[in-house]
Amino acid sequence: MVQGGLSETSRRCGNLNCTCYRDPDHLNGPHLYITYREDDKSRSLYVPPEHAKTARQAQQAWAAFWEIGCSLAKLNRDRLRKQWQQEKQSQAPAVGRKSHD
Repeated sequence: MVQGGLSETSRRCGNLNCTCYRDPDHLNGPHLYITYREDDKSRSLYVPPEHAKTARQAQQAWAAFWEIGCSLAKLNRDRLRKQWQQEKQSQAPAVGRKSHD
């Protein structure tokens, strides 16, 4: 499992003799990257072609984990809301009752 998204990007390589330098329609790539945030900055990790399948599986595992975590968090919020509403209702004075001090 790896946190982040996947992106495919085509780029110029910087080699002045490469076709990508002379013709923007012939960039190198697409190359696969794992994208993520760290220290409030966007980061990317190059994925070599021979590891693309592993990277895709690891990212899919993260997506499944995230979905499960969000579902659990929603259940917990709903339970808290219900519990707090029940507590509030049990503490509210009954309508028509007069309190004796």
